Amino acid sequence: MNKPVRKLFSVVQEEPKADPNQKEMVNRKAEAQRVVKRLEKIIKEHYQASLSLSIDLSDENLKIVTNALRDHARGGTGNITLKENDEIRAHCLNRLFEELVEEPSNILYTTSTGADTMRYDAMDLTFWIECLDLLDQSIAAQ
Repeated sequence: MNKPVRKLFSVVQEEPKADPNQKEMVNRKAEAQRVVKRLEKIIKEHYQASLSLSIDLSDENLKIVTNALRDHARGGTGNITLKENDEIRAHCLNRLFEELVEEPSNILYTTSTGADTMRYDAMDLTFWIECLDLLDQSIAAQ
């Protein structure tokens, strides 16, 4: 008896669907601003560290990282691709990517599941992409 094999992963790149079991945020805009502020702090730390290597991370470099993060959130590889062959800059951008890609699972939201119980959920990927869009706007405005 041969059972059909169900694929575990889809290679299709599309926007992630919101989790229907996750409760809606009370103030989505304020929450997104909080997340962006956290991301900006991480970027600033990496920017300062890269200066010690004589690397000045440009807005264009940061856009490469946010595009890779979006690609990763949609199920892609999230590769960092530079136009020039600069190994030190690529290392700095990859380190920033590696830290930022963990953020959706580091930022937890609570949902009451009973009188004395609480469930902790990682950030929904659709909201993560919204935060990346806001981050891009913030970087462009600076």
